Amino acid sequence: MNDVTRIRFDETWRRTFGATTDTAASTARRDSRLQARHAHELEAHGIARRARGPGSSVNVPFTVIEEKEGALRQRFILWTFEANNAIEADGYKASVPLEHVSKYLSAVHAECGSTRDFRCGFYGVAIPHSARGSFRFRDDADEWWELTRLPMGHTCAPELMHTLTSTVAGHPDFVKQEHAVPSTLTVHTWVDNIRYAGSRKEVLEATRIVDDLAAQAKVTWKQADTRTASSRYEFIGVDWDHSKNKVGISAKLAKKLARDVEEVRTGAMSASGLETLGGRLLHASAIVGVFVGEYYFALKFLRRLTNALNRGEKAVDQTIRLSGGVQRLLEMWIRAVLGSRSMPVEARVPALTVFVDASLDGWGGVVVNVATNAIEVLGSRWSRKEKRLHINELEALAFERCVASVTSAHEGGAVTVVVDNTTVQGVARKGSCLRSQVLNDAVVKGLAHLRGLNISVSVRWVKSAGNPADLPSRVPVSALTDANLADMALAVRSFLTGDMGLVV
Repeated sequence: MNDVTRIRFDETWRRTFGATTDTAASTARRDSRLQARHAHELEAHGIARRARGPGSSVNVPFTVIEEKEGALRQRFILWTFEANNAIEADGYKASVPLEHVSKYLSAVHAECGSTRDFRCGFYGVAIPHSARGSFRFRDDADEWWELTRLPMGHTCAPELMHTLTSTVAGHPDFVKQEHAVPSTLTVHTWVDNIRYAGSRKEVLEATRIVDDLAAQAKVTWKQADTRTASSRYEFIGVDWDHSKNKVGISAKLAKKLARDVEEVRTGAMSASGLETLGGRLLHASAIVGVFVGEYYFALKFLRRLTNALNRGEKAVDQTIRLSGGVQRLLEMWIRAVLGSRSMPVEARVPALTVFVDASLDGWGGVVVNVATNAIEVLGSRWSRKEKRLHINELEALAFERCVASVTSAHEGGAVTVVVDNTTVQGVARKGSCLRSQVLNDAVVKGLAHLRGLNISVSVRWVKSAGNPADLPSRVPVSALTDANLADMALAVRSFLTGDMGLVV
């Protein structure tokens, strides 16, 4: 590990295994017990051992059913809620740099890739003997147990696992330079999963090194891992096809969604099932480019349900009846994702840069042809009804109207849209906004217009002072002077040459 990573890891390790808590907990939580047969299974695998009595904190043991490699299995979780509360009250915030799935897709342009997945995951981390008293639980035969291995359910566990995985992988952000993989190689870690992407020679060398390091650390990989450089594999729910520069949803994810649509058709699902479905749909939509804002009311329903679960207003096993409208939208959403099983990720050079801005007076836009440097200025005043909208909604309307100026002459190309409003930027990246239907619909319509022309889009942010579209949002286009136009052209050049403190 490099110095920064080591300091953070040691601090997190101390928080995990050195925390003391107040054991005054509710009777219900004290009485939470695991089935005895599950406790004995954990003992047989060396994950738990018998204890003499309660430990230094109260924990909740339980199991969940999940699908793994085509079969259902139970996963054990020890919710260390007292320790979690104490650690978070002390100011801990997890540092697990997992990006939105869309951030990973460009790696499909590499020649090939290779993956690794720890066989034991969290259980590969031993709990120090002195700390095992904080990881005790009781079974339904009134016997006490304590874990010997790190469980899922502790607030620090994902960060510890992700840091260890990234270190073994030779991720340049986590290790010293002499132990990092080549800078020309892409390495992604996702808690206890690793993926390399690059030239075949680099990928093979990186996997040889990581396998040697794993052997030294006595870490084993799952047999299903890609042992050699491959042009086709699955990682984080994505089917990667390097030979065609395409990505799609993995077969496992597609199977789960196909099963979900049948359950949605019944008109009722458990609260936890709906929460899981929402997560799957958001993840899959980002992979295949489905705009989730087109299913606004279904998304809003799922968000409200998740909030109710978080507040304890609904039980995870509670049956939720779906209204006809929500049921239809969820079916449409799932089918849209399943109908877009794969999508090319094209490395296109933007043909246009479109600057967007709004004021309380009107909207403005500056469209720049990257090849010719020709500039077109757009803008108009708001209607009396539009002037009553929130400024973020006006910014979204400006986005929609400026993007609508892109014509079929640029079909199949790429466009960079530049905004100075972070809300619009976030909505454009996520494809939805639940706070305002006006904002949601305006941005989604703009994105849909570009999609209809097979135009890829990237949305970037620029400081308001450097946005050339600010002036036409305040002054009618017909009233702009030559000096105004010269100032706007200067702002455009500053952006294109990177001289204006741009934040991406």
